[in-house]
Amino acid sequence: MPKQIVLAIQNDPTDPPHLVGRWLMELGFEIKIIHAYKGQVVPATVPDDVAALMPLGGHMGANDDHIAPWLPNERALLADAVAKQVPIFAICLGAQLLAAATGGVVQRAPISEIGIYGLERNNQADPIFNFASGSPVAQWHEDKVTKLPPGATTLASSELCENQVFRIGNNSYGVQFHPEIDASIIKVWEEHADNAFIESGKSSVEDEVRAVEQELENIWKPIVQKWGNLISK
Repeated sequence: MPKQIVLAIQNDPTDPPHLVGRWLMELGFEIKIIHAYKGQVVPATVPDDVAALMPLGGHMGANDDHIAPWLPNERALLADAVAKQVPIFAICLGAQLLAAATGGVVQRAPISEIGIYGLERNNQADPIFNFASGSPVAQWHEDKVTKLPPGATTLASSELCENQVFRIGNNSYGVQFHPEIDASIIKVWEEHADNAFIESGKSSVEDEVRAVEQELENIWKPIVQKWGNLISK
């Protein structure tokens, strides 16, 4: 029996599927990556052999088509997946693209969220995101979803971002934080500082991420794998 394919759209050379891809591969999924930043074509509709989508992060905004000319296709792909109820696990820019593709609004946040922050669950029951309030997450963003698409539900918030985790339908999720990264990724991001990091006023968050790496994995690996088990049924 062939492995189910999770199609990852990599929007930035420094943000691969990394840990999340590894955790899903442990369940038997194949992670197929479209390197959109290299010019590989992003389809506007979900390929027939794809079981789920994983749009990833990037330094551009969700509507910066002049910077990343593949974004219209990526938004169309995500809208098609929602319409067809193809599962999605969207991360950071990917979550913003998912929201923008389905009627939500993405705007610049007043304060960039860089480093480790606590996540608070809303009073919404969810079979996947049932973590303890106050759980740490790694953040790196300057934009945020300010208005969810019609029918979407907020599951978790942080002090600086009201829509940290949201659900669309029964099997698609957007997360503003970065479950896929560890300190090695943070180190690269700091070496290639983007506007979000520069405007945060912080000199480094590598040590604070490294200090909680194991805790991050202990919390978010089971949740990512719960989503994997949900979509493999």
